[in-house]
Amino acid sequence: MSNAKIQKSASIGALTLSDEELEKINLFSLVPLKADEIFPFKIAVCSNAQDTDRDNEPFLLQAVKDLAKHIEGKTMILDHNPSAKNQIARIYDTELITSDKKTEIGEPLTTLEVRCYMVRTEKNSDLIAEIKAGIKKEVSVGFSTSEMQCSICGKNFFTCAHHKGDIYDGKVCRAQIKDCVDAYEVSFVAVPCQVDAGTRKSASADTENPDEDELLAEAKARIRIHEYFKEV
Repeated sequence: MSNAKIQKSASIGALTLSDEELEKINLFSLVPLKADEIFPFKIAVCSNAQDTDRDNEPFLLQAVKDLAKHIEGKTMILDHNPSAKNQIARIYDTELITSDKKTEIGEPLTTLEVRCYMVRTEKNSDLIAEIKAGIKKEVSVGFSTSEMQCSICGKNFFTCAHHKGDIYDGKVCRAQIKDCVDAYEVSFVAVPCQVDAGTRKSASADTENPDEDELLAEAKARIRIHEYFKEV
């Protein structure tokens, strides 16, 4: 089965660099880096909250856990442009933060936070200044999923007859992301997702209905979360 390549926006925040954090960073570097050579920051990548995704395409808990496994060590780039010259940082650690709260489907509310490091150089000094000033704050993560589930009937979203965003017996229909099969990168972007990046579902009863693999390959989920950069 083809996988849907997805880009989701995330929120960025400051990070205090401890000796333990520095040790984790140096596992990725070829030469030991000192604390004053590094600009660290953290990104709240996603959660399994069901009612905060503007496009009704939320993660299920398993997908959040899968993404945590795949994203460590991945690079951070600019504008989702997979060029070596656009590499600016690397993810060196992940953490799943579980709340006492439950989602509307009864799962423990869980947020995936990733920690990144950037080497302080003359070349990226302006970028670091813009991050600190809150100019560069829109972040998007790219990954893929093998299945999106209809929250109403539990079937594959691209083969059932329900429509995302519509209400059935008082419940909003959502295309729930069930898993993450790979993570590609995290990117600074001007706009967290393309205007036409949302999935448009075709009901299985349509006379010209593409097969499931084609629909899945064309699917892109999107959410916009705008939070100010905060020192912690």
